[in-house]
Amino acid sequence: MEKSKKTDMAFIASMNDDLLQNILQRLPAKPFAFASCVNRSWNIVCNRILSRPKMVSAFSRNPHQFEAVEEAIDKALSDPIRPDFVIANITCGNMEDTLSLITKRVGTRAPVIVSIVAGVLGKEVCNDKAGEETEAMIGDKFVMDIRNFVSEVSDHAAPACLMLFGEDTHATEPIIRKLDYAMPAETIIVGDQKGEFLHKRANELRTVELHKDESRVLAGLIFARDRHRPIVVDVYEAEAGRVQFHTAISRGLSPVDLRYKVANAISTLPKWPATLMTAKRIGEAEVLDGEQILDDIEANLLGNPLWEADPYIGVIKRRKYSVADEQYLTVNGAGIKTGDHFQVYIPDLKVAEASLTAVSSQLRNIMSKPNKHEVVGGFVFAGSGRGDSFFGRPNADTSPFLENFPELRFGGVFCDGEIGRSLSVDEGEEKQVTISQRCLHVVSSVYLIVSYACS
Repeated sequence: MEKSKKTDMAFIASMNDDLLQNILQRLPAKPFAFASCVNRSWNIVCNRILSRPKMVSAFSRNPHQFEAVEEAIDKALSDPIRPDFVIANITCGNMEDTLSLITKRVGTRAPVIVSIVAGVLGKEVCNDKAGEETEAMIGDKFVMDIRNFVSEVSDHAAPACLMLFGEDTHATEPIIRKLDYAMPAETIIVGDQKGEFLHKRANELRTVELHKDESRVLAGLIFARDRHRPIVVDVYEAEAGRVQFHTAISRGLSPVDLRYKVANAISTLPKWPATLMTAKRIGEAEVLDGEQILDDIEANLLGNPLWEADPYIGVIKRRKYSVADEQYLTVNGAGIKTGDHFQVYIPDLKVAEASLTAVSSQLRNIMSKPNKHEVVGGFVFAGSGRGDSFFGRPNADTSPFLENFPELRFGGVFCDGEIGRSLSVDEGEEKQVTISQRCLHVVSSVYLIVSYACS
């Protein structure tokens, strides 16, 4: 027996670091912690494992909020990981209590965002749906806060990626547009435009107290390049060891051959942002009221099964002028002005399915880059109009992840306003292009993929 123990000890001592790392990184969190205390060599290997980027996700269906949060945290922390940030998405419950529980478990060093969403996505989840400052001042302050943070931690002028969570108010859209204008094209922006959230900054004990007349508009996680990363000369070496962000979008709308020009537009109360408007067909003089516009759309789509879904409009050109009042078409959303040109769109399953195939192909291409890229995590912001009922099958929105990276831990939410910028779009036979002009989307799924360039 003694000889056997000595043989085992000799074998363990003879293992090289690569083999040891391959074994240790498979351990659950507690045995991993014990292993890190064996000796200095093992501790170095354990620290190397913890220093590699890794994203984990966890999900709980427990109807009791506290138990659900504890279960999700236990699952997330069951793997060896040092949390640098936490995103918690809940479909109901108390955000303050959730934030407090998470902070108690992960400590105050990590920033935390808690948001109430329409539904959640992820590796373990079926597609279940469950102040006095002006907007301009809020937007300017938000942009400056981001720039100031980046200047403190990075030699780059702008962040590599922003993940945003917004409140369901009229103020989010103009601020997101300002952010889109202020950030360079290479900064990736993704998120959920409409929901509820709480946040905690890094090293804060708790969230900031808000008075009843104050409001939260946007919270964001900022990913910036570390200024302490060593400088290298070789381009391939420069890629090695770097966390990279990739984005893609699956669209779910197809255009209808109807284009209009807004004849008159009136915005409603901020609490329920909507626009009342009349419009003209492009090239025609007759002003159509709301009922006539709907009749025009219905006549154009007669016999099309897609007409059962709610139509959308997309502003394609802006101009200003005004006319007299008429009967109005009510549009859910703000920011449409007199003189804007818009086109009608409808949800289209064929477009969405083809788009998912293109996204899946784009994800496969990440692995074909010169340096080997290890995908370490991902996140999906899917429109609430999609999901199982739209596709007629489960897990369609998460299929690009499940097909390409079946072992990948990822998360996601259903939302009522998808934010996505610097998105790679596969246009079929045409070459791949990057769309940075449009930041807000509907009936789409925006994908954020995080990879690590191995040396």
